Amino acid sequence: MLRSGPFRWHLLAYVLLQAITIGFGYMIPNSCQLGYGVAPLIAGVLVLPGALVGAAAAPVAGSLLDRYGAARPIIVAMSVAVLGVALMVVLVGPDSNVIVIGTCYFIYMLGFSMCFANTMTSGMGYIAPQFKSDGNAVFSTFQQLAGAVGTTVMFVFLGMAQAGTKSGTAEFAKATISGTHWGYVALLIVAVLALLSNLHALMLGRRITVH
Repeated sequence: MLRSGPFRWHLLAYVLLQAITIGFGYMIPNSCQLGYGVAPLIAGVLVLPGALVGAAAAPVAGSLLDRYGAARPIIVAMSVAVLGVALMVVLVGPDSNVIVIGTCYFIYMLGFSMCFANTMTSGMGYIAPQFKSDGNAVFSTFQQLAGAVGTTVMFVFLGMAQAGTKSGTAEFAKATISGTHWGYVALLIVAVLALLSNLHALMLGRRITVH
């Protein structure tokens, strides 16, 4: 099963996407509360539209996969996801409105929800039927691992930036925003790697199909 190149690269992209999403889920509410001073309720509401679009777009993504195949829907959706993270890096700063954060996250989640399940579906298509249950188990296991890693890495970025500052002070808020920015930069790098991983998987899959 793991000998299949397309399966491995799709699995890597799947893991990276999950790490990004969980990382955002940790970073956005914390940075909004500790860095921008918004109420916990507002911080939670900011990620709600992204979650809703994720739930709504997933069925659409499946129908696009059935209609156009894996390559076009996955790459277009991945590009949208990368754009959302890039906008977060470029537009979010000390003076940003939290609505900007919510909008960038919405864009990311739109792309994520359109490619996440399709990435797994495409990867599973390259393994023999008798290994389907094993393939599902591998994706599920690595999905949980990715969530833990995503949270831990974002925690480290915030913790390092906040070190030596006192909670509730302006210096602490500034440090939180700085740590958040570098966390977003890391997530952008991971998003690009996920895009390249999916692209490589699709290219390998095309070669297998041709031969």
